[in-house]
Amino acid sequence: MSPEAPDVLEQSRERVRQAHEILGRLRLFERWQEFGSPVLVGAVACELALAPDIDVEIYCDTPRIEDGFTVLRDCAMLDEVRKARFGNHLDDADEGLYWRLDYRAADGTDWKIDMWALARDHPGPCAAQLVRPLRDALTPETRRTILELKSLMQRGAIPRCPSIDIYRAVIDGGLRSGSDLSEWVAAHPRNDLTFWQPG
Repeated sequence: MSPEAPDVLEQSRERVRQAHEILGRLRLFERWQEFGSPVLVGAVACELALAPDIDVEIYCDTPRIEDGFTVLRDCAMLDEVRKARFGNHLDDADEGLYWRLDYRAADGTDWKIDMWALARDHPGPCAAQLVRPLRDALTPETRRTILELKSLMQRGAIPRCPSIDIYRAVIDGGLRSGSDLSEWVAAHPRNDLTFWQPG
């Protein structure tokens, strides 16, 4: 990393702090707890966040459309919430109900908040299953490498790919250079829904 480049670790810490502030402002977990067990997942949960995205899974006895609309209705009353979306994927491979909030923070940053309501006995894969193994596998070196690759991707310096492919390439593949990322991903394909965990 060049001396003048912003520190990706500090950027990530600030993103995670902002995410938790937004979750508190929305009272999102409190609202979902009436209907299930919400779990923070994704980059914020693993402290690998650079993009303004928050991911939550909610484990329910029975995912119900009306429950999610109750949560979205209450959140949409806040001025910061600009859009709310819904998708029924119970009959698709995801086997869940999808919800999204678009939230504009005080500094003008637009945040995307993705929520999946899933059955407690969902067969997986689920993002919640990855959080602890990924956090346990990270070292200071791999954390910085992952964040630097994400930063390069955000700036358009390397082609985009899903975060899980960055995690696989760095942790399992030993990748340390963005120039080799696309080649590694192409050589190590995966299913769209993957049970991958750090090996």
